[in-house]
Amino acid sequence: MNSPEDHPTPVSADGDTSNRRQRIKHACEPCKKRKRRCNGEQPCSTCIKYEYKCYFEVVQRKRRSRQPDGLQSDGSPPARSLTLEVNQDIEKEISSTSATTPREANSGAAFAQLLRNRLEPRQANSPNAQTPSWNIGMSEEQQDLPSELTRIISKDQMQKLSVSYFTTIHQLYGFLNRQVFDTKIEERWNMIYVPDPYDSILCGVAALGSQYLGEPSKSLEIALVDCAKRMLEITSASNTPSYENAASWTLRTIYLRSTTQPYAAWITSCTAMLTIDGLGMGGDPDDESEAGIINRRRLFWCATVLNTWVSNEYGRTKVEVSKPLPAHLVSRPGDFTPDLLYLYRISERLDPKKPSTASDFEAGIAELVTFQPPVDALFLSQSNLALALYRRLRFVASTISDETIRRVITMGNAGLDAVLRLIVKRQPWWHVANVPFQFICTLLVIDTEDALEHLRRAVDTLQAVAECFPTRSLTDTLSSVRKLIQLACKQKRGQLSLLEQSLTPRPAVLRTEQPRVDLASGQVQSPSTWSPESMDFTDFDWEKFFSTDVSVLEYPLPMT
Repeated sequence: MNSPEDHPTPVSADGDTSNRRQRIKHACEPCKKRKRRCNGEQPCSTCIKYEYKCYFEVVQRKRRSRQPDGLQSDGSPPARSLTLEVNQDIEKEISSTSATTPREANSGAAFAQLLRNRLEPRQANSPNAQTPSWNIGMSEEQQDLPSELTRIISKDQMQKLSVSYFTTIHQLYGFLNRQVFDTKIEERWNMIYVPDPYDSILCGVAALGSQYLGEPSKSLEIALVDCAKRMLEITSASNTPSYENAASWTLRTIYLRSTTQPYAAWITSCTAMLTIDGLGMGGDPDDESEAGIINRRRLFWCATVLNTWVSNEYGRTKVEVSKPLPAHLVSRPGDFTPDLLYLYRISERLDPKKPSTASDFEAGIAELVTFQPPVDALFLSQSNLALALYRRLRFVASTISDETIRRVITMGNAGLDAVLRLIVKRQPWWHVANVPFQFICTLLVIDTEDALEHLRRAVDTLQAVAECFPTRSLTDTLSSVRKLIQLACKQKRGQLSLLEQSLTPRPAVLRTEQPRVDLASGQVQSPSTWSPESMDFTDFDWEKFFSTDVSVLEYPLPMT
């Protein structure tokens, strides 16, 4: 507890009553903390009774940032906005004065590494494979990598599947250097009994190549996938992440995106991004002139696009790395990864953390419709992104312009065309089924005659996909589509029934009939003889009738 000497008080040592009167409105600190009645004396009656050390704080506003644990002088938490501003200022100060980030400052492992770098500056850039005292290390044995790849597949098969991969998947996700990869195949089959850290990449490429070959061998594909999975489990448990691991997780994300439920693809894409974050790729050079199998910057952006889009489609959180790489990619023949990155930039409007308005989403759709995809797989990505932007636009806008709807339908139909071309080649891109299904849902939501006239073609396209790839998932998808259309028809029939009911003749409502006055003759007609057809206006002076100023209360009374 603080002493009176630490907190000066205007109360004089001789007990001047004038100073005490100034303190009557303020409780001493012991009474304030214990919420007891204080008479303002020093010592006060409560402190005398309970033998507390009575003292008063100086009455002045203190800087909240100096209070321990973020508390104000009265013990209450500070305002939320002030706390955030202080934290941001602190982080900016740390970043400007030190190379250590707040995240690294939280880490005990990073703190030990920084200490080592200070004590041994010459070894500052060398990797530290061990993390001292992370745990007691009861299971430290390192498993050997399996060397079964060369027993699962021959070199000729590997080369054939490699060609399939580089002419399909690599067109959009081009993070491997093909010439170096082909050389690696030759080297690997010259040392068939020696395990290689690149085997998980070779397995992933071969599995995807088999899937997109058009004549896949399911047993070989499953064996390759299992081999890659076992290698990833072994290498991921190692002490340090590697680029081979990051590339292998990215390849596995691509495979799972088109074969399994969304959770598996999402968690795998997150693992790829976390592996990349652990590598600290932000310090890599800006150019792409790399001689290895893996192009690091392209790997970063391919993994980022996959993680972001899978997270958006699945409705989950994406992984954000601490040191992103530059987004500029050099164009290469037969490689359309820069075009994929262009679509990704448009899709950043969908980030839930970024404030976006209806005009932002409309601008994204308008920009997207001007993009001319060079390959069918990008047509699918364009269509899927257009449908996603439309869904977000409906969420924030009460009305949507006809031109925006027309653009969405145009890109949806372009996606259907690409789907039909891809199923002829038996290429199971994941949006082959997703684009027709989402387009059908969008057309049902738009619910106009112009939109519904495209519904039959979208359903036929989805049916063609199900016939090409007869899986249980597509069977369930078709059932869901038919159910949705049946529900829409039921709603339309109910609405049509209400419209028809409004046209059904109804009998006259029963009421007491009153005598009516003949406007031409002024005579009263009996209820039984009067009818609208009995009125004869042949000689009626309409001009006089409309020009006469007659009060509504001056009609002739019926004769009795």
